[in-house]
Amino acid sequence: MTMQGGFKREVRPQALGTGQRHAEARAVLERAGDSPSARTRPFDNAAVAAHLRAQYGIRVTSVVPIDEDPAFRPRGSWPGHYPSTLIVKRDDGPPWVARVFSSPSDSVGRVEGDADILRFLALHDFPAERIAHEAAVSVLDGAGVIVTQFIGGGRPTDADGRAQSPKVQRELASLLGRLHTLPPVAGAPARDGGSEEHDGGFFVGRPKQDLAAAMSFLVSVEDGVRSEGRELFEYLRNQVEIADDAEGLPEAFTHSNYHTWAAVGAPGKLAIVGWAGSGRGPRLPALAWLLRTASEVGPDHVDAVMHGYREHVRLTTEELDRLPQVLNIRPLWLACLDFRRSIRSGLVSSPDQDLTGYGFYRPIAAEQLAAQAITASQA
Repeated sequence: MTMQGGFKREVRPQALGTGQRHAEARAVLERAGDSPSARTRPFDNAAVAAHLRAQYGIRVTSVVPIDEDPAFRPRGSWPGHYPSTLIVKRDDGPPWVARVFSSPSDSVGRVEGDADILRFLALHDFPAERIAHEAAVSVLDGAGVIVTQFIGGGRPTDADGRAQSPKVQRELASLLGRLHTLPPVAGAPARDGGSEEHDGGFFVGRPKQDLAAAMSFLVSVEDGVRSEGRELFEYLRNQVEIADDAEGLPEAFTHSNYHTWAAVGAPGKLAIVGWAGSGRGPRLPALAWLLRTASEVGPDHVDAVMHGYREHVRLTTEELDRLPQVLNIRPLWLACLDFRRSIRSGLVSSPDQDLTGYGFYRPIAAEQLAAQAITASQA
């Protein structure tokens, strides 16, 4: 598939987007001066250890990023993947996990909301991480720090980070369906949620913020795209403009990055972690991302997801109709992130040779996955 052939056949017949997302991203760039993703306040692990000792009166023996300790590193992860998620070893009790929200855009109030959400989940006996202390949130040099109990068992994945079996996918999907049936309440669980907790909290909120972030990735390198990369840039920009943001679909309290890497513990007794981007929003994107990641393992994993989810939730006709488009939200975000990385490294990646798309974003594959998921949901 050539640049001149594949992209033009796929894109040109479509109605162009309004340009609103591009204009908004340009405005953010002009205010910020650069992509916000790299702007975080550095912190010192020793200072975190001293802070926790003083705050909680505990005897801390070490504080390191969870990826840098082989005994605690999540399966499939790598050093530097979670630099702000720290394992806190103590000689007066089991280890804690401390998350430092070091971006200037991460408000302490939102971190306190994370703790309230964990209390909400505990109240409903939902299997999730638990706060490690009633006063779970503290402030270190202006950054919010939340402490939770460490859950042993690791991720339910193989060495490559993939789910070990369809049973794991079904359990995850059943838990997601159960999550989506929790009663609506006021406070932190009612905040906007469902988008990936990325770019230091600059794009936190409902799933449509994933598309805002995707456009920001493109805009941040727009002026540096050479002629040979311009058509690919325009293709991705148009795809972001016309993407379905899932607005108007049924809503629920939802997770922001729901797949096997959000689960820890033994199969059959899994617990869900990573609630910083959680809140109320359209429920379909979380299921779509679980389906997308399950599809990378095999068709039986896709069927398992749909069978597990429908133990608690039946998708509406409109959700089924819009599933192919909603499946594209997170892959499109990843594709734009990859494009930014490519441009900044001086490369221009070629399009996929088999499916119209780019990198993680393959609309034809989404159509095929949606068809399989819909069939499984009706079986």
